[in-house]
Amino acid sequence: MTIALVLGALLAGTQPASADDPLTEALKRKQELERAVQVSRANTQRYQAAASQFQAVISQTNARIADLADKQDAAQSEADQLFYQIQIAEEQLALVTFQLDETRALADSLNAQAAEETKELATREALYARHLRTTYRQALISPLEMLLSSSSLTEFANRLQAMIFINRQDVQLAGEIRGLRADTQLKQDEASAKEKEILGLGDQITSQRRLLAAEKDRYDKLVAEAQAAIGEQADTRAGAAANRQNAQGQIVQSKGQTAELQRQLNEAEARYEMLAAAAAVGCGCGAFTGSKLAMWPLTGPLTSPFGPRWGGFHNGIDIAAPKYTPIRAASLGKVVTVGRPYIAYGDTAVVVIIAHGSNFSTLYGHLDDLRWPIVKVGQVVSAGQIIGYVGMTGFTTGPHLHFMTIMDGRAVNPRIYLP
Repeated sequence: MTIALVLGALLAGTQPASADDPLTEALKRKQELERAVQVSRANTQRYQAAASQFQAVISQTNARIADLADKQDAAQSEADQLFYQIQIAEEQLALVTFQLDETRALADSLNAQAAEETKELATREALYARHLRTTYRQALISPLEMLLSSSSLTEFANRLQAMIFINRQDVQLAGEIRGLRADTQLKQDEASAKEKEILGLGDQITSQRRLLAAEKDRYDKLVAEAQAAIGEQADTRAGAAANRQNAQGQIVQSKGQTAELQRQLNEAEARYEMLAAAAAVGCGCGAFTGSKLAMWPLTGPLTSPFGPRWGGFHNGIDIAAPKYTPIRAASLGKVVTVGRPYIAYGDTAVVVIIAHGSNFSTLYGHLDDLRWPIVKVGQVVSAGQIIGYVGMTGFTTGPHLHFMTIMDGRAVNPRIYLP
């Protein structure tokens, strides 16, 4: 019988707290809510990152639209300037065409005058030829023969006067013929040169008009391309804005969910603290009257303090250390919990709770499971006694100890009681 009682006591000491125990249920609920808060917070961060990415796209498209708008304005300004230049070229071409028509009319008139003058020149040349023949015949008769052959002095005077008149007329005819020929040729040359000049200017303006029109077409195309690109960028911006608005809505929703989960977590932690205090009351210990714990449970950097964290509240402190580093009891007390209180909810965190009095207890979380805690429920431990080893059980990103102090049913800052 004695052996059976001893074995029963040993087995009872090595088993984790019962799943029906209120403290275990509270721990399960707390861990479930902590996991939900972490997921909700991660979703919020993801939505915020997505919103930031969409905002970056909006900023980029705004900059691109501004750049395209500047290019469009520049191209439109150039196209407008070319349009006015084309209008000026058209007006110049119309003026040159008018001048060309006037010049052609003048050339036609000059050609007609030249034709008339040519006829007149032929008539005068014929008259001049007759005068030359008459003068030649008269030159064969000497003045004495002319006198002797005249019937009277009056006839001789008339014949002599006629010869002088013909000679004068011949000189005048020769001069008029030379002047008429020179003037006609000058008019013909001037008309031809003017027509060539006008034709060259017309060709130049026509070529310039074609070049300006081609350049304007090019700038019109640039304007159209810029407008199309602006439309495309505007569509991209609108899509990014819609996505950002959606992400922002998801952020608001996720934050609301996180706040609600955090509220539930805080309530669960409050219940957990009261139940942990109740477990301490049931330890059969007297009230804790000390002001300090005997020692720190672990030596290492403090990676997360007590207090607000990630929109919630961290009800302990996290002390980092390499795996398998020994964890020691912070003070004299009685072990009231050893095991995995969250296992029913998929969390494998190994936890030890030590009651230091009916109103005060300490909790040690994330202990290693390969090197299982070496204490048992109901065991009395002294300050500095090894109770387990640093691990990474449960929800954790690295090896550390989650250390809590629970006083009068509430989690309090462990730094108050640590030396």
